[in-house]
Amino acid sequence: MSKLTSLMSLIASLFFVITLCSSVAHAGKVDPTSPFGHSGSSSQVIAEKKLVLESIIHGEGIHTVVINGKVMKTNDTIGKYRLTAVNDQSVVLRSETQRLKLHVFKESVVNVSVAK
Repeated sequence: MSKLTSLMSLIASLFFVITLCSSVAHAGKVDPTSPFGHSGSSSQVIAEKKLVLESIIHGEGIHTVVINGKVMKTNDTIGKYRLTAVNDQSVVLRSETQRLKLHVFKESVVNVSVAK
């Protein structure tokens, strides 16, 4: 009877260790600050990072832009957005539901002259 008790004890211990290990592994993938029951993943956060227009290059018939380090021309895509227009200081991106206008410089930038 003692062999059966020790076998049952061993099985219970293994079950406990396996359960504990799987809980710890799962806990590393869960954002502790997210609302209860929220199942969003970190890949959604990365996909929705802010788009920054870094440069506009006007060429002979082809206008090239740099958005988040990616070189693009009209009709190229970045994430869920398609580049639809290139203007002098801005570009227009469209998705199925949104229209974004990105500016090379923030609209709130004030022209400053250096005093002599």
